[in-house]
Amino acid sequence: MSGVSVVVPVHNGELWLRDAIAAILAQSVRCPCEVLLVDDHSTDRSSGILDEFAKHPSIRIVSAPGRGAAAAINAGVRAANHPLIAQVDQDVVLQPGWIERLLLAFDDPMVGAAQGYYLSAPGAGLFARVMNLDLEQRYARIDNDTDHVCTGNSIYRAEALHRVGLFDETLGYGYDNDVSYRLREAGYRLRIDPAARAVHRWREGFVEYLTQQYGFGYGRIDLVAKHPHRAAGDAVSPGMMMMHPVALFAALAWSAVAIVAALLGRSPRLWWTLAGGMTLGLTLERLYAGIAAARRFRQATALAFPFVHLIRDLAWVGAIVMWTWRRLARRPLRPSHSMTPRRDGLSRTAYYRAPHDQRARRESDNRGASAPAPKRPQA
Repeated sequence: MSGVSVVVPVHNGELWLRDAIAAILAQSVRCPCEVLLVDDHSTDRSSGILDEFAKHPSIRIVSAPGRGAAAAINAGVRAANHPLIAQVDQDVVLQPGWIERLLLAFDDPMVGAAQGYYLSAPGAGLFARVMNLDLEQRYARIDNDTDHVCTGNSIYRAEALHRVGLFDETLGYGYDNDVSYRLREAGYRLRIDPAARAVHRWREGFVEYLTQQYGFGYGRIDLVAKHPHRAAGDAVSPGMMMMHPVALFAALAWSAVAIVAALLGRSPRLWWTLAGGMTLGLTLERLYAGIAAARRFRQATALAFPFVHLIRDLAWVGAIVMWTWRRLARRPLRPSHSMTPRRDGLSRTAYYRAPHDQRARRESDNRGASAPAPKRPQA
């Protein structure tokens, strides 16, 4: 391999950005490595943090067009000098050896992308921990070969990305699924390596979880509209996960019919039975999954799957309704329909959950102190 370009799209990531960049610079890489920080029109102090790193010899600042995450990543890919593109998100902290581990996959010339394994951040809240445990459980069912790699924690072959036309800038959530499907259709293999680990700071709190799950659901519908043969999902988002919101939508529809029947003086028992039976079935399936995850990972948090995933299903139902309305109204497709900037990064709760040294840096910034000089990547 002749080199790796690390692309980090940055939008309102001041709470996590320094840790993410420091972890990249601390990687031991035995080949040329550059870091492209893509400034995507932040409204917080992210641009100032990027300025602190601008003089580092391995870092370049790239300006993004302000059209969403996919467009920002594409800007970084187009500016990259090396044949491999590591795409790392601003809220992801690579663990030691992440780059070197994933580079092994590219000894096979037909590997188009390789993904690492997400860990939840220490001290993460309930919803963040459940999201990561659910993802870990789905990853555990996958062999090294997959049909979907997730951006934010992956390395791509630049030639392969250019061959399939880069990321679809009309998509919000789901642009990584889309490019994965196109890479597979072009004949490339995709890999997941559980030994390449990175800590992901998931969105915190009920509102942020609900917002993100709505976006996931909306983006998934956009994805299925573009790839109808993927209606049953993929290796990371299997058929059972795809079925859940559709089944809950049916349960809610039967509940509405039961209410109308009661108002008209007719027996609603059949409709209530159907609605209750469907909801009970979904709950039991998630309870079984939660117990299995709790035993596998020895974390009782997984027992919250039935409650948390019911919220996820409701969010996806809302996304189905909104997507259908916009499609009938012939509204144009926009990335912001599914991907909205996170707000928990500036919240008081997220602030006090931040690592102590990170809080100290923020307080130092507020007093006007300069940031520590960034380190050079190890040879």
